[in-house]
Amino acid sequence: MELPQISDRAGRRPREHLSEQGEPARQGACRRDRKIARVSGYGPIAIELSRYNQWQNEKLFGLLAGLPREELTKPRGMFFGDILATLDHILMVDTHLFGYIQGVAPPPFDPKRRVETDFDDLRAARVGLDARLRLACESAAPGWFDEVVVAPSGRRLPRSFWWSQLFNHGTHHRSQVTSELTHMGLDYGNTDMPYNPLTQFPAP
Repeated sequence: MELPQISDRAGRRPREHLSEQGEPARQGACRRDRKIARVSGYGPIAIELSRYNQWQNEKLFGLLAGLPREELTKPRGMFFGDILATLDHILMVDTHLFGYIQGVAPPPFDPKRRVETDFDDLRAARVGLDARLRLACESAAPGWFDEVVVAPSGRRLPRSFWWSQLFNHGTHHRSQVTSELTHMGLDYGNTDMPYNPLTQFPAP
């Protein structure tokens, strides 16, 4: 994968091989670098991860929609048995964690509790939740991610912790599904954040 150019210091690029004609472009690049270097706090990262989460779920469900439904419920030796159950688990945990984040007490946690057993219903629920997750991140006030919330267990942790768990958990279990797709000879495509068409980083 092609990696972005790394600055020698925040906001400054090496001066070798620069001509006078290239000076305006260099200055513009420096201004962009300084803007990126000023990104601080968890908010911009959460926004970017919510967009990445939405992109990956849209890709995955779009690909799975073209498969026979029996392929989605076929026992595969996965931790949750099959593809549909794995995706439903992600939805259930996301909803649970989003409750922590919003200060809403979720029901008692059962890792194998099912939410949706039909693919189309699950896909619709996924689309709706991803939109709410992204809106929550994009509309959050400064400092909101640093506020401490209390889990049902009594643990006191900042919202940023629960957001990190939510995004990490989804990525972990999606990789189990995409691994099965690879075994089936299906090309899932790119999962790298720099290629996310929804990105607007650094977030406003």
